Amino acid sequence: MSRHRSEAADRDARQAEVGPRAFLEPLARILNVSGCHPKELQREFRRICRDLPTPKRAWEPVRPGQLADLSHVIARWHADAQYVDADGRPVPLRLEGPEPSLNGLIARVLPGIDPAQAIQWLAELRGIRRQGKRFLPTDKYLAFNRLPVAAWAHGLVAVLGMLRTVEHNVSAAPQKRLLERMAINPRFPIRALPQFHRELKRQAGEIVWRFDADMRRKETRLKGEPVTRLCIGLYAFEDPPVTGIGRRANRRDAKRPAKQRSRGRRG
Repeated sequence: MSRHRSEAADRDARQAEVGPRAFLEPLARILNVSGCHPKELQREFRRICRDLPTPKRAWEPVRPGQLADLSHVIARWHADAQYVDADGRPVPLRLEGPEPSLNGLIARVLPGIDPAQAIQWLAELRGIRRQGKRFLPTDKYLAFNRLPVAAWAHGLVAVLGMLRTVEHNVSAAPQKRLLERMAINPRFPIRALPQFHRELKRQAGEIVWRFDADMRRKETRLKGEPVTRLCIGLYAFEDPPVTGIGRRANRRDAKRPAKQRSRGRRG
């Protein structure tokens, strides 16, 4: 495959729309392999859908390269030699013109995205700030929860990635399985959650940045060979969820009968 065709295929992959079936299909196959009959899956899904409200907004197909990949622009801004100063800090960039410029960086890192749209999203996510007539990144990471459409798009991409990894690992040979590790404690004290999550986020940020740097180094050595999207994610799960729900909601849940609490936690 020529370099031109490889880059074109890469752009097409980033721009490919991801519809509802992309999420339902791997989950259905995982449950089917686990022993669920297709008719049982159909029956349960109909029951679930009966209780769902009519959405207030239409489904917007997820394009992974349009939002989730914006973090790659910020990462390269913190790492590429022409985008950092002698102390390794990101340099202020003018909007347009040859590199180093913000438009130039986006066009090189994510050629499938309109730079003007990417800049608008970066501004709405508060990932960039003005310094005179130039721009600087506000951090090494993007907080996607600052923009509702970005939050659900980023979350759906993460869910889809986890589903595809689990589906792959169910049938793959041991030496070809993707990373899937969990540490579980069934009796963790709720009072210790805030401090634990703060420390987990701190260490996770360091781990993710280290592996992101390794991915960037390999990316710079591309020689026209085929490429794929590689993503690593670290997640914390609470069962039932406690963080962010609030004490009042927890007290109400504790007063409900056990059967009602169980139904309320079904997802």
